[in-house]
Amino acid sequence: MARSRRKAREAALQTLYEIEVGKSQAPNALSNTLEAAGLSQDLADYAQRLMEGVKKNQHDLDRRIAMLVEGYDYKRLAAVDRNVMRIAAYELFHEPAIPPAVTINEAVDIAKKYSTAESGRFVNGVLGKLLQTSPKANWDPAAAPVEEEPEEIVREVPEEPVVETLEAGSDEAKRLAKVGGWKLKSE
Repeated sequence: MARSRRKAREAALQTLYEIEVGKSQAPNALSNTLEAAGLSQDLADYAQRLMEGVKKNQHDLDRRIAMLVEGYDYKRLAAVDRNVMRIAAYELFHEPAIPPAVTINEAVDIAKKYSTAESGRFVNGVLGKLLQTSPKANWDPAAAPVEEEPEEIVREVPEEPVVETLEAGSDEAKRLAKVGGWKLKSE
């Protein structure tokens, strides 16, 4: 059965953000994040491995990413975007069993979720360039180390919105229109 490490990546992002922006100590930030996330042990272990790997290799990861960020001061990028790219860069350079498509797709989706839709496009562009300089530039799944349980790309599907119909002219419709500043369309 294939699985996703999305929640572990999100926990690593939250931990790195807390360390950078909140000036927390790494062990405290990780402990707080993992306690709140309620991850399985293997996902908690992966979140910790990502956080520690990014911290250990941060100077090199930042240097590699900053070279590709044209027209921006790397240090002025949003902390979320910077840390999403650090996590993905760590996976591209230090996690040989993870397919690069998984790494980049996960980073884009997480950037969209925690930053902006534009961040997703930006992160995708930078990571696409970074991939070309990584050991995974010519990814061959047959030559990659085999994981016991390969990871899959997961797309979060938004829940269907709940549609409620109100009778035009009803007291509830008038109250909601007044609160929302809407003009009701007559049928």
